Amino acid sequence: MSGDLLLSLGMNPITIAIMIFATTFVLEDAASVGAALLASMGQISVPLALAALIAGIFLGDLGLYGLGRLALTNDWARSYIGEARRADGQRWLQHRLLPTLIAARFLPGTRLPVYTASGFLKVPLALFAGITAGASVAWTGLVFLIVFVLGAAALEMAGPWKWVAGGLLMATAAFAPRIARAFHE
Repeated sequence: MSGDLLLSLGMNPITIAIMIFATTFVLEDAASVGAALLASMGQISVPLALAALIAGIFLGDLGLYGLGRLALTNDWARSYIGEARRADGQRWLQHRLLPTLIAARFLPGTRLPVYTASGFLKVPLALFAGITAGASVAWTGLVFLIVFVLGAAALEMAGPWKWVAGGLLMATAAFAPRIARAFHE
C-alpha cells in the first residue's frame, strides 16, 4: 500500500513542482534541464514547471542578496572589507549594476559573489529584485525552451536508455564542480 502511495506522489505534478523548486537551491541548471525534460514527457505542465523553476531561482537569488546584507551587520566582515573599499565598490557597481547583474545570471560561478556583494554594498532591494527577476525569467526560459524542444526529440531517439542517460547527466552535474576544482588545485 505504501509503495502505491509513493508512486502516486512521485507522479503527481504538484509533488514534481515542489521537487523542481527545491532542486533549484542545489543545482539551478540541472533543475532547469530536468524540469524541461519532465515537461516534454508530459509529467508536468510547462507553466507549472516554469513557475516552480523561476520561483526557486528567484528566491535563491534573494537569499544570496540577503547573505550580503547579513554580512554587513557583522563587525568582522565590515572591518575586513573596510569602509573605503566598500564605498569604492558601491560607486563602481552603481554605474554598472544592470550589466553586472545580467552577466552574473549568464556566467557560471558568478552569481554567488555578485549577488552577495550586491547585498553587502546596499544595492536597493527593489532594483536588485527587478533586474534579477528579469534575467532569471530570460535565462530560465531560454534553457527550458532549448531542452524542451531538443530534449523531447533526443528522448524519443534514446528509447529506454533515456533513464541511464538522465542518471549520468545528473551525476555529472552533481560531481563536475568537485572534479574541476581538483584539477585546478
